[in-house]
Amino acid sequence: MTRARARSLRRSLPQPQPQPQPPTGGASKSKSIAHESEEMIIRTRRRKAEAVLVLHDPQDWRDWANLLAEMVGEIAGRLLAVDVAEYIRFRAVCGPWRERTADPRVRRLDARFRPRNWAVLTITPPPPRRLPPRRRLLNLATAASIGVVLPALSTHCHLCAADGLLVLFNKATNLISLLDPLTNTITDFPAIFLMAATATAAAAVPSSLSAMCRDRRFNLRIFNGAGFDDTTSPPTLVLCLRDTVRSIIVAKPGDSHWTLVNPGEASYREYDSQGQLLFHSVLSWRGRCYVASPEGSMYVLELRPPLPRLVEIIDQRRMCPPDTHHLNRVLSFLVGSGTAMLMVRYWIDIKHFGGAEAYDPAELFTTVGGFTGRLEVLELDDIAKPKSERSLLPVRSLGRHAAFVGNTHCLLMSTETFPSLATDAIYLGYRLQRYRTSKFSVYTIDDRRIEPPHQFCLDEEWRLHPSARPCNLDQYLVCYVDRLHSWSGDCISSKLPHP
Repeated sequence: MTRARARSLRRSLPQPQPQPQPPTGGASKSKSIAHESEEMIIRTRRRKAEAVLVLHDPQDWRDWANLLAEMVGEIAGRLLAVDVAEYIRFRAVCGPWRERTADPRVRRLDARFRPRNWAVLTITPPPPRRLPPRRRLLNLATAASIGVVLPALSTHCHLCAADGLLVLFNKATNLISLLDPLTNTITDFPAIFLMAATATAAAAVPSSLSAMCRDRRFNLRIFNGAGFDDTTSPPTLVLCLRDTVRSIIVAKPGDSHWTLVNPGEASYREYDSQGQLLFHSVLSWRGRCYVASPEGSMYVLELRPPLPRLVEIIDQRRMCPPDTHHLNRVLSFLVGSGTAMLMVRYWIDIKHFGGAEAYDPAELFTTVGGFTGRLEVLELDDIAKPKSERSLLPVRSLGRHAAFVGNTHCLLMSTETFPSLATDAIYLGYRLQRYRTSKFSVYTIDDRRIEPPHQFCLDEEWRLHPSARPCNLDQYLVCYVDRLHSWSGDCISSKLPHP
């Protein structure tokens, strides 16, 4: 507001009437003080009135609720590019803004609205009885943290996450569901025992999986890892089944059953004969689902008819004899970043791969158990190239980042955002730290240095927890990336008894 406008407003206000002068003399002193007090009150009221007029000047007032639809869409789009939580907060301001923007609760599996940067921390004290489960969410990109109430965790087991959506299992119905922790919306998928009989030949269905489907009794430890494929509408959920099952299954909302993924170009005769699929790591990246075998061969999930199958994009079979895969002598983890897909490959004991003399000594390290290991970081070359021209390029440094690798999830964390994490380092998931051949927690790429494993203890329910409390961020994350149902804390399984 200009000064001229302010002066005009002051002149428009009623002026105080001059008060009669009190007669001179000591007897009128008290009356003089009373008149002065009254004048001060009038001046104070006048200043407040001016302030109100200035703050509510019609020339400066804006009808924020009725912004142009184009402007509302532009603001919402920019906030969504930052994080879906900011978009949800924007929509919560008023009804007109909600009417002019898409509702994440309706478009539940829309890739734009997935809380992919948010993680439910696994080490969370259980709430008091008769209170709904409250969980702590951490934004892995910005370090923001919020507390949410997730009533579904009272009746479902939390198995893992896919793009931030929690994969839940209902023990009473065997239904698989996805829970959005920011909106509390649930998307249902078929019951797990409904498996497509025509997905593969009957002889190729794992006998252990057939028995589970027949008896409707599932060992929840087989569920470990999930992803999305956005080439279908609605998107397809990809679930990893491990242990004796060793399979990948897919389904969309509204499907009548789950479908087994055919090995395709990931076929191994010794695994095909048992109806199993050889894989180790699964990653959703840029709308597709990628799979890595233990030795580092990479495949993309192809969902086109007649059967979902794996198509090879990088062949690394020469790295490991197929008859030794079950020994876990080499493990490969897929890690996604904004611009590239990385692979962390861990040679657990290189005596099985030519011995120490076959490698540069600077690349090797010795664990507490006396095993000589090797860790390398590789980047997938341009995937648009022909298959014969693709390669895995060595990465010498992660810069100001740290990688967390596990069977359930793999993360690339900024050490500028989270300065308590070691820079240019690789953290092993808590289960891998407990391997007899590993026995370390962190590997620093720059100096090839390793740190002792985190210390864990078993509680009265035989669940693993870090020995020291309160937990550091790295302890939370090594448990998040390696989540086994019967070993993990209260926040990833309900208290319902097994059927």
